[in-house]
Amino acid sequence: MELKEYQQGVLSKLDSYLTVLAEQREQAQDFVEFQKNKGKASTLGDYCREAWDQLNTERLLPYLNQGGNPVVAPYLSRHDGQGLSTPNICFKVPTGGGKTLLATAALERVQTDYFKRQTGLILWVVPSEAIYRQTWKQLANREHPYRQMLERASGGRVKLLEKGDAFARRDVEGQLCVMLLMLPSAARKSKETLRLFRDSGRFTSFFPMEDDSEANQTLLDHVPNLDQNDLADMGFGEGIVPGSVSIKQSLGNVLRLVRPVVVVDEGHKAYSDTARDTLAGFNPRFILELSATPNTNNKHQSNVLVNVPGTDLKDEEMIKLPINVINDGKGGWKHTLTLAHAKQQELEQAALAFQNKTGRYIRPIVLVRVERTGKDQRDAGLVHAEDAREYLRDQLGVKEEYIRLKTSSDDELADEDLLSPTSPVRFIITKDALREGWDCPFAYVLAVLSRTTATTALTQMIGRVLRQPHAQATGIAALDECYVFTFDQDVTQAINGVRKGLEDEGMADLASSVKSVDPGSGQAQNMRRETIERQGKFAGLPPIFLPRVLHRDASVPEGYRPLDYDRDVLGILDWEALQFLGADKATMDADKLERTVARVNLDRKAKESGQTIFELDQEAVDALPEEGLDAPYLVRQLLDVIPNPWQGMRLLEETFVALRDKGVTDEQIYVNRFDLIQAMKADLREQVNAMAEVLFRDKLDSGEITLRLVTSNDPALNWKIAETLEIDVSDVDPLLYRKNGTPLEKNLFEKVYQSEFNNLEKNTAWYLDESKCVYWWHRIAVNQRSYGLQGWQRHRVYPDLLACVHGVENGKFRFSVLETKGDHLKGNDDTEYKRKLFELFTRYADITASIGQLALEDQGDPLSFRMVMEKDWKQGLVDEGIK
Repeated sequence: MELKEYQQGVLSKLDSYLTVLAEQREQAQDFVEFQKNKGKASTLGDYCREAWDQLNTERLLPYLNQGGNPVVAPYLSRHDGQGLSTPNICFKVPTGGGKTLLATAALERVQTDYFKRQTGLILWVVPSEAIYRQTWKQLANREHPYRQMLERASGGRVKLLEKGDAFARRDVEGQLCVMLLMLPSAARKSKETLRLFRDSGRFTSFFPMEDDSEANQTLLDHVPNLDQNDLADMGFGEGIVPGSVSIKQSLGNVLRLVRPVVVVDEGHKAYSDTARDTLAGFNPRFILELSATPNTNNKHQSNVLVNVPGTDLKDEEMIKLPINVINDGKGGWKHTLTLAHAKQQELEQAALAFQNKTGRYIRPIVLVRVERTGKDQRDAGLVHAEDAREYLRDQLGVKEEYIRLKTSSDDELADEDLLSPTSPVRFIITKDALREGWDCPFAYVLAVLSRTTATTALTQMIGRVLRQPHAQATGIAALDECYVFTFDQDVTQAINGVRKGLEDEGMADLASSVKSVDPGSGQAQNMRRETIERQGKFAGLPPIFLPRVLHRDASVPEGYRPLDYDRDVLGILDWEALQFLGADKATMDADKLERTVARVNLDRKAKESGQTIFELDQEAVDALPEEGLDAPYLVRQLLDVIPNPWQGMRLLEETFVALRDKGVTDEQIYVNRFDLIQAMKADLREQVNAMAEVLFRDKLDSGEITLRLVTSNDPALNWKIAETLEIDVSDVDPLLYRKNGTPLEKNLFEKVYQSEFNNLEKNTAWYLDESKCVYWWHRIAVNQRSYGLQGWQRHRVYPDLLACVHGVENGKFRFSVLETKGDHLKGNDDTEYKRKLFELFTRYADITASIGQLALEDQGDPLSFRMVMEKDWKQGLVDEGIK
């Protein structure tokens, strides 16, 4: 799975944190050793706080909103049940931002980079049964990317556990055990009633015999917060020797012994003293919280390492925006459901047309939120699930198989794959069962059929219709937005309910994307369609064009057409020349076919010497399934790099032959298959990109590919800056002003809104506006994605800003096209690709065609492309000649 740009940023910041944390831990350990050599006792101290303070000093921590002010929240130290400092961080990621993906990717780094181990236990804590089932399904699927990341972290030795499963010490020491746990089953004040903390007799390999008081005491001295049995209750009676101890053989005690890495999903639901104390009592090595809305204001705050704004999801096309709220003040719930049904039919027609054009399948689904669902709750005046079902079926003609009921007692969805083209589901009727842990991206419409709880329902369920199918915009407005239908509501309250829902999903910065739509006219009510003109002093400029990347084609009148990546680049690569260059050097870890089993003995000599005696055994792992290597499945993993499956199969078979010639067995290949595929993809992607770059450069040299202006009115050949802009503006959208509060002076258009800028883009715009050599600047519309540069890789590059810079002579200008990048992306493959592409385009840009654009300098680079990095953005602009 390819990570989104902001997800790479999250993991980059985690890498920085782990590096600093390791350094601080090592310094603390050195100090303890130094004190020990001097005969003085010492502890590690709070090295986690020291690491956090260092990150803060280096300005690597995110700003959070407190009382309307951006601040870095103070660090909150957490200690385990033994009083040891515990690393604890939080990823603030909006709903739909891939929290589980980021967690598994983070665990891979924490395990292998920080702890330098592939075994142990991960305790994955979730707040509810719905999220539990969803997470279990993902992690249990060996073909799912989340599971594959864990397999890589463990060397292919993942063991998935539930709290009721028995497991032994050898499992934890020889595999990476991942246990899912619902927080309510562990976090109660009276733990004696919880099964997790009761003596079960199922974990004998972790403990000495119950009546071996000496061995129990030795273990208790090592881990003081272990729960003990009451020997009297166990029937030992008056024969108990004073001071005798017996440790409970409970799952809770096992966790304290093995010191798990803890993942807390929906971390904001684990702020109570009981929840925090329970998790700390498990003696965690590391705590990673995931939350869309972490607390940063009280004693139970989260240490937010990364703060992903909703705009990042919007820019990566992961969510559907804007949100259209349609409230019918005259009709009842039946009319509202009729409107929702009509919208579903409209969207389905658009989806069918889109599928015929692109092959992408989308089946828009309506979520119907009712007031009653129970069989005995069909009261007059309250909308029941069966009322909605009957109206859809009998009055609106919806087929029975298109409708499903999803409640706590009736789950007609079961395990149905809603994304499958064979699924008929178009309407899902529910009350509260889909409030969390449900993320079907085909859900487009929310119909709230209640008056009294409408605002609450909007807040709780808006996140269910936000996700974008395939995490990729369609380019069709109707399919890139989502819809909410209510009735007899105060419009302002309905809008605020949706905005509150966005805040609860971690997307408060997208509140302006909510607009109220009149059910009759379909026009936005709380948003206005604003026409923005050029600033007066720029109104008389001639048309302004930027060149597109074109390919020579004698069959068309203009002699050029837009570059087609599949046809003009991928389509003519020599795929037969590809081979997995690392096949003969691929590491096949034979140790994965065996696992080490450690048995611990505690006796009097061990106690006296202060040492623990280990007996180590090796045992074989039954690795290869009966069906053998699943080559077609492995080939599918290569398709994002090698789009031709026949070539993929050729490369895989050649790799197998090369490995077998080295004496590698199929069993070894199987247990190392995920590492092998990752190595193949990295190697082959590098070759494909290198071949494509050579081809692209050759075509630029020959003029077959060009970045040029063409004398044509075809917008596909030349990109023209609009004379006026038509945008939807919310009542709460603030304008962008200069830092001193005065109006902008050099932006091409008369006004620009803050919602269009992130912090780096805003700083760059302010600089451009105050630069003496800038004539005008323009924020290229991100939402339209209209000006894109196609290079030798598939994804286009969409620049952020355009500056028209004064030349050396009066009336002469040049254009600077600017792309801003955060520091976390500096030096990565994508950034390096864009840098090289921009250098090429600056060198090869041909803008000599006379089509009415501003007169540009005829010496130097009349059109340049520049990457602006966050850390040295100002120097980058100076180097570009913008001062």
